[in-house]
Amino acid sequence: MKKRAPSRFPRRRGLALALALLLAALTMIPALAEQEEMTTVTDTTIRVNQLGFLPGAIKTAVLPDAEAAADSFRVVNVQTGETAFEGQWSAPVDNPGAGEVNRVADFTALSGPGRYRVLSGDLASPEFDVGEGVYDELFTATIKMLYLQRCCVELDEEHAGTYAHPVCHSGPAIVYGTDEKIDVDGGWHDAGDYGRYIVSGAKTVADILLTYEAYGVRSDAIGIPESGDGLDDLLQEVKFELDWMLKMQRADGGVYHKVTGAGFPGFLMPEKEIGDMIVSPVSNAATGDFAAVMAWASRVYAADWPEEAAHYLEAAELAWSYLDAHRGDPGFKNPPDVVTGEYGDEHDADEYFWAAAELLKATGKDVYRQAASEFMEDGGKRRGMGWEDVGTYGILAVLTDDGLSEDDALRQAAKAELQSTLDDALKLIKANPYGADREMTYEWGSNMGVANTGALLTLGAGLLGDDSLKARAQHSLDYLLGRNATGYCFVTGFGTLSPKHPHHRPSGARHQAMPGMLVGGPNNGLNDPTAMSVLRGKAPAKCYVDNLNSYSTNEICVYWNSPLTLLLAGIK
Repeated sequence: MKKRAPSRFPRRRGLALALALLLAALTMIPALAEQEEMTTVTDTTIRVNQLGFLPGAIKTAVLPDAEAAADSFRVVNVQTGETAFEGQWSAPVDNPGAGEVNRVADFTALSGPGRYRVLSGDLASPEFDVGEGVYDELFTATIKMLYLQRCCVELDEEHAGTYAHPVCHSGPAIVYGTDEKIDVDGGWHDAGDYGRYIVSGAKTVADILLTYEAYGVRSDAIGIPESGDGLDDLLQEVKFELDWMLKMQRADGGVYHKVTGAGFPGFLMPEKEIGDMIVSPVSNAATGDFAAVMAWASRVYAADWPEEAAHYLEAAELAWSYLDAHRGDPGFKNPPDVVTGEYGDEHDADEYFWAAAELLKATGKDVYRQAASEFMEDGGKRRGMGWEDVGTYGILAVLTDDGLSEDDALRQAAKAELQSTLDDALKLIKANPYGADREMTYEWGSNMGVANTGALLTLGAGLLGDDSLKARAQHSLDYLLGRNATGYCFVTGFGTLSPKHPHHRPSGARHQAMPGMLVGGPNNGLNDPTAMSVLRGKAPAKCYVDNLNSYSTNEICVYWNSPLTLLLAGIK
């Protein structure tokens, strides 16, 4: 897959933003040396998925140093002490991205339920489970994280526990450059800060709707206030975001890009940020993403909430009218005195394509078919399932549109693009012993990219009729859950070694990592002072530090969590 910086910060932040971030790092956050001593792994710890495996899954572990162990390994049941499997390490494999020569252990044949670890001479892996339901708790936590990021409402102790707080950020917000104030209450706090952004929220919504539609995943036990009221918890949580997004649409159909403060607050609970909320100007990217997810939601909610579904479709078509009248408008840039995350995007053909594809699927109207065909070549081939490049979502919409025949030219073009995307990803996965579709570059938010790839492989298995793709997706999940060069399970609160100091304001304020959050992961761009200080000279795959200061490796985002949810749904 084409690697583009998925950061919510612009590639060219400007002096004001850089100074604001540096000030926060210096004055608001404990320095690395002041944090509690962190658990570490050694260079010889055998790397493995620290949660475990379903019985029929591919099961592998990786030795970071090919010369550190004997040729054989065994998998031991830690409860009985018995050896459950014996095998041989693979031949040494160069891994320049990690600065290592690795060997791989394959114990796929082990299917009996139990708790295990891999041993080889004096070396050992963390413990892990094999059994049905091994990912159920993690799946629920990734969704519950979205509830814990809700804005403008009280989170009570029953549902939020340690992270309960009063109503935050509520009341009219100022439309930038005007005296107008509007109601934009609702939505999810986007990341480690308390901003709310349309483009990242739309990506999150898309992943959860895919989870619901593609795999028929249902749950009424996430533990949110609406649980058990008759509508699935996944749809309840998505609706909370959709209702906020509707408030961000202007009367002419254009959608405001974001609502934030003028700058980032310190590490305090959300109700303590009491400055003015500012609504930043309309953008084509926000409007296109809005149109896509609203059209999508109009189909999904039609059975349970027909009136809401009709409202979603009306809003989507109004947004398209705005897009059609504003082709060629420049991409969003932060206003001069707003230094929160920009999410700037100067190329909007992929947003046009996605919006047209979803509107075609929702309505069958020829105007949207023509637009989807028009933007296929540019927007559809702008691969991505992030906030910036969203073309792959449009591809998925075309391939799941029952109104298009198998031999339709648009459908055939989409199928070819999906096949090419997955072929490119698989080449990288097969060449990397840790199973990430990365070589020498680990971008800001690389864990989102790995999760996106795994999720797309599981979806592609059904769309392309190739069951082997789902098996390959296991490698992406294993990487995120501990089989990587850092030895971390990158989800807070899970695994033997997981992040304890994420760049996340509620976690920092409570001095306890909120569980179920996927951190950004290795980033050899070293885009924050802490990363530059402690990671300089490290191999790209090891450019990660579990520190509150490191917003470029250890922040969390709702749209980094959502592809993990989707990946888990495809595997479990």
